[in-house]
Amino acid sequence: MDHATEELAAPDAVLARVQDVFRAELDNEALAIGLDTTQKDLPGWDSLAHIRLVSGIEGEFDIEFSLTEIERIASVRQFVELIQQRAR
Repeated sequence: MDHATEELAAPDAVLARVQDVFRAELDNEALAIGLDTTQKDLPGWDSLAHIRLVSGIEGEFDIEFSLTEIERIASVRQFVELIQQRAR
């Protein structure tokens, strides 16, 4: 397992990078998210922000989500789990 794959296997490392994307895309540098944060928890996470978050995460991790995955994602945990699946 190379270093990049090892890093993606650790949920905390993935979460930290996902949080950076959320902060940038939702324009809130103080935003703190956790695995249990859902779309309902963040008023700024509307349909347009969802597309920006997906795009930002795809760029950050050099991955692509399917349309079905994009439609189903409603929590930070789902983002992290999909990212980790790509690392395997």
